[in-house]
Amino acid sequence: MTGVTITADALHTQRGHVRFLVEENKDHYLFVVKANQPEVHRRLRSLPWKDVTSRRYDRARGHGRRETRATRALTVTDLGLDFPYAAQAVRILRHRTDLTTGKVSRETVYAVTNLTPHQASPQRLGRLARSQWTIENRLHFVRDTTFREDASKIRISHGAREHGNPAQPGD
Repeated sequence: MTGVTITADALHTQRGHVRFLVEENKDHYLFVVKANQPEVHRRLRSLPWKDVTSRRYDRARGHGRRETRATRALTVTDLGLDFPYAAQAVRILRHRTDLTTGKVSRETVYAVTNLTPHQASPQRLGRLARSQWTIENRLHFVRDTTFREDASKIRISHGAREHGNPAQPGD
């Protein structure tokens, strides 16, 4: 695949992955940023989001809940974000209301992309992020219901070891 937009969760928000996608494949990316990139995440949170006029609101109803997503995009090329090829930062604020219980939850998700504002509006960025969540939810549902991954008790450094050697970092 060349020239496509790759979306991924925070696990893949790695500088090496971005360089490969952009430099080798000539692809675009939209990657979620969480605590695995603490400095980038801190910087994203501190951007002037209240001043952003480039935004999109989407509302949906389904699965027993009502959801509103507010997507804001900010050009970051001159803001010193320190992430390869980043052109825009994205903040998606999700408000969910459980229609049965009335419980309200709020979540803020940050992402970075090399798509410029001319290539991707907040509306397109919101759709790309939403498509990633759809993939993630379907994949995790299948893996958990079929393989019961969430019930697994296997953890790092607690598995079997060859010849009684202690586990090496990264095992």
